[in-house]
Amino acid sequence: MTKPAILLVVAAIATAGLAACSSEPPPVTGTAPVAAPASVTPPVSTAATAAPAYITKKVGERAGISNTDGSTAVEFWVTKISVDPKCSPYASRQAGKHTVLLDVTVKTYIDRDAASGISAFSVLPGLINPFAFSTTGADGVTNQAETDMCADPKQLPSAYAPNRTYTGQVAISTAAKSGTLQLTDGSGLFGPGAHGWEWSY
Repeated sequence: MTKPAILLVVAAIATAGLAACSSEPPPVTGTAPVAAPASVTPPVSTAATAAPAYITKKVGERAGISNTDGSTAVEFWVTKISVDPKCSPYASRQAGKHTVLLDVTVKTYIDRDAASGISAFSVLPGLINPFAFSTTGADGVTNQAETDMCADPKQLPSAYAPNRTYTGQVAISTAAKSGTLQLTDGSGLFGPGAHGWEWSY
């Protein structure tokens, strides 16, 4: 083979080698991609979804409201629960509704938070009030109590003095003839978790 022929063969081999190299994938220059983590659902806060907690009371059992220093400001208790009592003259019970009549005793002590303007005494008229009650029937449905048009209850006072005992009645109207009666504290005065009290009727 002549020298020029040898040079042509070498050039051809070199060209083929370069072509082969160019078909290889480029070298990896970075780290391998990492798979994205699976989405994590944050835990649901039970504090926001939990139903209000009520303190269960029996008829005659006292419930207390404290001053901010921990001393007792007020005690109250239900002495009797009557369902569908006889209506007062010239009054009638709404169709499909039942009257629940509560006999209530309220005993007051010293209002140590009177100077603050918001105290157990100041919220008491709105607390022991027909509109603060709800009922839950055997079907598990809770309904806000409504104003009763049948009974003529003995009214509790609209203001309370210290060291006194008061008796009165609260009448509500509900679709549930029996179940649980809840009294809800909507003031927020008595701290977190203190949602109110409940009685079976």
